Amino acid sequence: MTRHQSYTDDSQGSPNLEALQYLQENWGIDEISAAVRTAKVSITASGTAGVAANIPVGAEIIDAHAICKATVGGGTARVRVGGGGSNITDAIAFATNDALARASSIDTTYSIVGSDGIEVVTNADTNLGDVFIFYKK
Repeated sequence: MTRHQSYTDDSQGSPNLEALQYLQENWGIDEISAAVRTAKVSITASGTAGVAANIPVGAEIIDAHAICKATVGGGTARVRVGGGGSNITDAIAFATNDALARASSIDTTYSIVGSDGIEVVTNADTNLGDVFIFYKK
């Protein structure tokens, strides 16, 4: 039995011109510029010195969520300006394995990414997990 080939089929080549045409017809410049993007920062070892996030300069931080991967009482994570700069978010609970927590505030003074970049910092070496930072470019 043969499989129907569509614009999402890998066998159609790269770049897939049908897929590009579909995107062009259905995603105008307004939709693309309004899209929210996500950067994932995985803390797999000590995060107390800060772990860099890959977010472009000029982007605006609009939200942050954390999924904890170790139970450590009192664990927290924060999003801050790179190089040990000011906090962008308040402390996000990072204390219970598999728990999902969200930043409850964003300091708009620092929410636009500058040349120092963005990093995630934890309050203890044993605070492990993933932090998802949502931004608009």
